[in-house]
Amino acid sequence: MAYVKLKFGNLFDEPTDLVVLPCSTGGTVTNFVANHLREYDIPHPRPGMHLGDVDVQPFDGAENVAQFAAFVASVENMTSTEEAIAEIGASLGNVTRQSDAIRRVSAPLLGAGAGGLDREKVIEALSRSFKETAAENAILTIFVLHRNVIERLKKKRLRESTGEQVIKGKQPTKEIEHTPIRVFISYSGTSPIHKQWVAKIATYLRSNGLDARLDQWHLRGGMDLSQWMANELQLADRVIIITDSRYRERADGRVGGVGWETMLVQGDMLSRSSDDNRYIVVVREDHFSSGVPTYLKTKYCIHWRTDSDESQMQSELLEELYNVDKAPPIGEPPVFV
Repeated sequence: MAYVKLKFGNLFDEPTDLVVLPCSTGGTVTNFVANHLREYDIPHPRPGMHLGDVDVQPFDGAENVAQFAAFVASVENMTSTEEAIAEIGASLGNVTRQSDAIRRVSAPLLGAGAGGLDREKVIEALSRSFKETAAENAILTIFVLHRNVIERLKKKRLRESTGEQVIKGKQPTKEIEHTPIRVFISYSGTSPIHKQWVAKIATYLRSNGLDARLDQWHLRGGMDLSQWMANELQLADRVIIITDSRYRERADGRVGGVGWETMLVQGDMLSRSSDDNRYIVVVREDHFSSGVPTYLKTKYCIHWRTDSDESQMQSELLEELYNVDKAPPIGEPPVFV
């Protein structure tokens, strides 16, 4: 199922797949949005939109924020309606079904400012309609600019989610959200056969509940490759680095996209604890040492030779990504006389 989260802050503060920009039916925007449009040299929304309309377009001027932007007509003549917000939510959900590249959507409290709508009603309408139409692993994050407002909204949502259990005399429990693990796959396009093999792995992971991200599917034409990689690395829960001799050469020599990515990954690794397992290294070479970049030689690696059992190796990778505990259970201690 799709999920909706509330978060304190500015929706421009972190990368996402689709950023939602509110506007009026006449094409006007708030000062907050206008300042960011000027900052990134992005054209204003088209006039003549109807209340509830959604216009998705490439976000070429701000690729460090998102690949796509959606102008949404949430206000008309300084007013708005819950129906319009619900229509916007449904349209945003449909976008995640139509484009596999869009899984995370960031939006403000639409219609709660100039539109004058109650914040709680905005969240209810937007959340309900988004969940009804969105892809199963899509996530809508609603950003709130004021901390006191978001604390009040979160408390209200928690009371509502546990209220029925309290009435029935049950112990209230917090709902656990099982959002798909987002996995970024880094590799070098050594050959068409290698690229097909990488895509096969990514397909296997997606068929087993993981949101595997691959440039072959998710990199939009015309987007800056380095910026896309930086966004994906920041959004990923886990990162698979598939190395071979060509990847090693480019990583050690800091050449091209692999070289740029190496600098980003090294910086992230240094900021993490030594037992952090965010990164999984897969060595696709028959001779192990010829496929490992210098900076990864101290990391645990999966050696996936060309003659390896594909099914067995896929299962091993899947278990690593899901942190499966392979240790046998501890039995009862012996009784000594």
